[in-house]
Amino acid sequence: MKVYIDSRICKGCQICINYCPKQVFEIGSEVNDKGFVIPNVAHEQLCINCKLCERNCPDLAIYVEKE
Repeated sequence: MKVYIDSRICKGCQICINYCPKQVFEIGSEVNDKGFVIPNVAHEQLCINCKLCERNCPDLAIYVEKE
């Protein structure tokens, strides 16, 4: 899987971190232009394509792609 976070529209709510059953995400250190801290895709290899992160992102900032 390939997991993308659009840092331009992410507001750093961390919903993806809380919903992911495989702990693919972690709290990041990157700050976007709006001043929000963007999560890291830290363990992409653990992704099972459940797309809970994608479906629950209120900003539609996450996209999961099957490689």
